[in-house]
Amino acid sequence: MKRPLLLLTLAAAFAIVPALWAVWDHERTLAEGEIVLLELAPVDPRSLMQGDYMALRFAIDRNLDDKADYAWLTLDPERRASLQQTSPTLPSPQGVLAMRIRKYQGHSTIGPNAFFFQEGTSERFDAAKWGEFRVAPNGKALLTHLRNEKLERLGENLR
Repeated sequence: MKRPLLLLTLAAAFAIVPALWAVWDHERTLAEGEIVLLELAPVDPRSLMQGDYMALRFAIDRNLDDKADYAWLTLDPERRASLQQTSPTLPSPQGVLAMRIRKYQGHSTIGPNAFFFQEGTSERFDAAKWGEFRVAPNGKALLTHLRNEKLERLGENLR
């Protein structure tokens, strides 16, 4: 009777520990990651708002090398990113921030293809011009907010 309980406990641990590790890793990136702003590129207007999300594309994607794994970015004083170069490896040179390049539908991109928001709040994101990311030292990036032309966060007060 003790052996099945031990096996069940071990199976639960193998399922739960990786999930907890992933949550901890994301929370650490959100708390400690560098703030980086990436300019949004125009998207097909028919797909801008579809349900409870906005289709996204980033201006920097046009200059990414499909063979590279990292984009080396320089930041201006307002944290807006410019592409310095792409690279297959880390680390990036001093004063340059590395951001992991994602492969999506055969193309390289710096960020996700959608931003999800609360139902009924799409008009708050119509003025989006910038994506705000938190970037960890290993290049992992999480999109946290959208910002307007004046770099103000959109959708902050959803109540």
